Amino acid sequence: MSSPSTALGLKVFNRTEKLERLLESVPANAYETVYIADDGRTEERDHLYERSWPFDLELIDLPYDAGLGVGRNAIVDALSEEYLTVVDSDHEVPTNVDILARQLEARPEFGGISGLLLEHGRIQGLCHDLFEDGDVLIRDTGAKTAAQVAGYPLVEFDFVPNVVTFRRDCLEEQSWDETYVIGREHLDFFVAHWQTTDWRFGTCPAVLFPHHPGGGSEYDANRRDRAKLLASKAYFREKWGYDQVVAREFWLGTQSVDKPLAILDSDLPLPTWLEAKVMDARDARLRIEAMAPTHVLRQVIQR
Repeated sequence: MSSPSTALGLKVFNRTEKLERLLESVPANAYETVYIADDGRTEERDHLYERSWPFDLELIDLPYDAGLGVGRNAIVDALSEEYLTVVDSDHEVPTNVDILARQLEARPEFGGISGLLLEHGRIQGLCHDLFEDGDVLIRDTGAKTAAQVAGYPLVEFDFVPNVVTFRRDCLEEQSWDETYVIGREHLDFFVAHWQTTDWRFGTCPAVLFPHHPGGGSEYDANRRDRAKLLASKAYFREKWGYDQVVAREFWLGTQSVDKPLAILDSDLPLPTWLEAKVMDARDARLRIEAMAPTHVLRQVIQR
C-alpha cells in the first residue's frame, strides 16, 4: 500500500457511468480505502458498490440531495487514513497521484495540494488567490513562481481545483459548511481557511486528472438550478460579510460560478466598485431567469 496511508473520497449524486470510470481508473495500490458518500438514488449504483475492487470501498448512504458539505464531512468523520484525496465522480485518477502526498510530506505547513484538470485536451485549473477591497471579495492571481518539492513543481495558491490531497489534520480543523447544497461550497471552504487557519495550499502541475464534465438531465437541472445558486451566494455573502464577489483572473481556465471579469479586457482593469456593479447585474439576470418559466426565457432570447 501507499506510504503514508491515503484514501480517496467523493460525494455522489448520480452519474453512475462516470463513477464506474473513476473507480476503474484508480491506480493499483494507490489507496487503501475509497469512501463514497451517496446522496442520490443509491440503488442505481448497487452493482458498483457490491463489486470486488482492489481497495476497500466504504459506502456512506446519505439522505437524498443532502449536499456536498454533508457528504464530504461524513467522509472526514469516517476517515482513518492520514491523507484524503478528494475528487468528483467525473474525474479519473492519474497514475502519479502519489506525488501530492509526497509533497505534503515534504511541506508540513501545507494542508492540501491539488493537481490540475485535463479536460477535452486542455489543462484547466481555476487556481487563484483571495483579496479584499472594502466589503468586496476579490478572486485574482498574478505572476507565479514554482518551487521544486519532492522532485516536482509546486505553485502556492489560496484556492485550488477540486482534485486535492488533503491532510486529515487540515480537514479536522476546518471542513465544509453543510448549509450548502450546490454552489459556493468550494469557495467557502478556502475562504474559511484563508480567514481562520494557518494552512497553506498549492497545486502541482505535473499531476493531471482527466475530467469528463456533464451528466444526465437530473444532474444538470440540480447543478445549474439558478435558485439554488443564488441562495448559496446570498448565504455566502451574509456569512462572510461581503457586499459582492468579484473574479478578475484565474490561473488556467475561466469556467467558474464567478466568470472572471478579466476576459472583458485584460488591458483595461476596472475599479472594484464598477466590477461589483457588473456582478450585481449578473445576479439580477439570474434572479429573473430563476423566476421565469423556461418557455418564456426562450421567447425573450429569440426576440
